Amino acid sequence: MNFAPYYIRRHLGCAALLAGAIALSGCQTTPTSAPSKPRLRILQSEPLKVADNCDASGSYFVEFTVMSDGRTDDIKASAGPACIQEALTAWVSSFRYEAPGQEIPSGVEWLMVTAQKGS
Repeated sequence: MNFAPYYIRRHLGCAALLAGAIALSGCQTTPTSAPSKPRLRILQSEPLKVADNCDASGSYFVEFTVMSDGRTDDIKASAGPACIQEALTAWVSSFRYEAPGQEIPSGVEWLMVTAQKGS
Protein backbone atom coordinates (compact mmCIF):
# COMPACT_ATOMS: atom_id res chain seq x y z
CA MET A 1 0.00 0.00 0.00
CA ASN A 2 1.22 3.44 -0.87
CA PHE A 3 0.20 6.06 1.74
CA ALA A 4 2.41 8.86 0.39
CA PRO A 5 -0.24 10.54 -1.82
CA TYR A 6 -2.78 10.54 1.07
CA TYR A 7 -0.15 11.85 3.51
CA ILE A 8 0.87 14.64 1.15
CA ARG A 9 -2.73 15.61 0.38
CA ARG A 10 -3.61 15.57 4.09
CA HIS A 11 -0.70 17.85 5.01
CA LEU A 12 -1.31 20.14 2.04
CA GLY A 13 -4.90 20.46 3.19
CA CYS A 14 -3.75 21.31 6.72
CA ALA A 15 -1.26 23.80 5.37
CA ALA A 16 -4.02 25.45 3.33
CA LEU A 17 -6.26 25.63 6.41
CA LEU A 18 -3.42 27.06 8.47
CA ALA A 19 -2.63 29.68 5.80
CA GLY A 20 -6.32 30.61 5.63
CA ALA A 21 -6.51 30.95 9.41
CA ILE A 22 -3.45 33.19 9.41
CA ALA A 23 -4.90 35.33 6.63
CA LEU A 24 -8.23 35.65 8.43
CA SER A 25 -6.59 36.49 11.73
CA GLY A 26 -5.17 39.61 10.09
CA CYS A 27 -8.74 40.73 9.35
CA GLN A 28 -9.75 40.43 12.98
CA THR A 29 -7.29 42.89 14.44
CA THR A 30 -8.68 45.86 16.29
CA PRO A 31 -9.17 48.74 13.85
CA THR A 32 -7.17 51.84 14.54
CA SER A 33 -9.16 55.00 15.06
CA ALA A 34 -8.50 58.02 12.91
CA PRO A 35 -6.75 60.81 14.78
CA SER A 36 -9.26 63.42 15.81
CA LYS A 37 -8.90 66.97 14.58
CA PRO A 38 -8.32 69.60 17.23
CA ARG A 39 -11.37 71.75 17.91
CA LEU A 40 -11.19 75.16 16.33
CA ARG A 41 -11.88 78.15 18.51
CA ILE A 42 -12.21 81.47 16.70
CA LEU A 43 -10.72 84.41 18.59
CA GLN A 44 -11.25 87.28 16.17
CA SER A 45 -13.07 88.26 13.01
CA GLU A 46 -13.65 91.54 11.23
CA PRO A 47 -17.25 92.35 10.20
CA LEU A 48 -18.32 91.11 6.78
CA LYS A 49 -18.46 94.07 4.41
CA VAL A 50 -20.49 93.62 1.23
CA ALA A 51 -20.61 96.56 -1.19
CA ASP A 52 -23.99 98.32 -1.33
CA ASN A 53 -24.21 97.81 -5.08
CA CYS A 54 -23.50 94.07 -4.81
CA ASP A 55 -26.48 92.14 -6.17
CA ALA A 56 -26.37 88.60 -4.81
CA SER A 57 -28.65 86.01 -3.30
CA GLY A 58 -28.31 82.45 -2.14
CA SER A 59 -25.74 80.43 -0.31
CA TYR A 60 -21.97 80.69 -0.74
CA PHE A 61 -19.31 78.34 0.60
CA VAL A 62 -15.74 79.35 1.38
CA GLU A 63 -13.04 76.72 1.84
CA PHE A 64 -9.86 77.59 3.70
CA THR A 65 -7.08 76.15 5.82
CA VAL A 66 -6.50 77.12 9.42
CA MET A 67 -2.74 77.22 9.76
CA SER A 68 -0.90 75.87 12.79
CA ASP A 69 -0.55 79.41 14.19
CA GLY A 70 -4.30 80.18 13.85
CA ARG A 71 -4.22 82.30 10.66
CA THR A 72 -6.28 81.38 7.60
CA ASP A 73 -4.76 80.59 4.21
CA ASP A 74 -5.63 78.94 0.88
CA ILE A 75 -9.01 80.70 0.80
CA LYS A 76 -11.34 79.65 -2.04
CA ALA A 77 -14.78 81.22 -2.37
CA SER A 78 -17.40 79.28 -4.33
CA ALA A 79 -18.73 80.54 -7.63
CA GLY A 80 -20.77 83.70 -7.38
CA PRO A 81 -20.61 87.39 -8.13
CA ALA A 82 -17.12 88.87 -7.86
CA CYS A 83 -18.30 91.31 -5.17
CA ILE A 84 -19.39 88.38 -2.95
CA GLN A 85 -16.22 86.39 -3.60
CA GLU A 86 -14.08 89.43 -2.69
CA ALA A 87 -16.11 90.22 0.43
CA LEU A 88 -16.07 86.63 1.69
CA THR A 89 -12.37 86.20 0.95
CA ALA A 90 -11.52 89.39 2.86
CA TRP A 91 -13.78 88.37 5.74
CA VAL A 92 -12.31 84.86 6.09
CA SER A 93 -8.77 86.24 5.85
CA SER A 94 -9.56 88.28 8.99
CA PHE A 95 -10.36 85.16 11.04
CA ARG A 96 -7.89 84.33 13.82
CA TYR A 97 -8.16 81.04 15.64
CA GLU A 98 -6.56 79.73 18.77
CA ALA A 99 -3.40 78.06 17.40
CA PRO A 100 -4.31 74.42 16.71
CA GLY A 101 -0.67 73.33 16.23
CA GLN A 102 -1.37 71.79 12.82
CA GLU A 103 -3.01 72.74 9.54
CA ILE A 104 -6.77 72.03 9.49
CA PRO A 105 -8.92 72.17 6.35
CA SER A 106 -12.09 74.08 7.13
CA GLY A 107 -14.94 76.01 5.57
CA VAL A 108 -17.85 78.31 6.21
CA GLU A 109 -21.16 78.68 4.43
CA TRP A 110 -22.71 82.13 4.18
CA LEU A 111 -26.35 82.65 3.28
CA MET A 112 -27.43 85.97 1.75
CA VAL A 113 -30.75 87.07 3.26
CA THR A 114 -32.28 90.42 2.37
CA ALA A 115 -35.15 92.20 4.06
CA GLN A 116 -36.30 95.74 4.49
CA LYS A 117 -35.59 97.42 7.81
CA GLY A 118 -38.44 97.01 10.25
CA SER A 119 -39.98 94.00 8.50
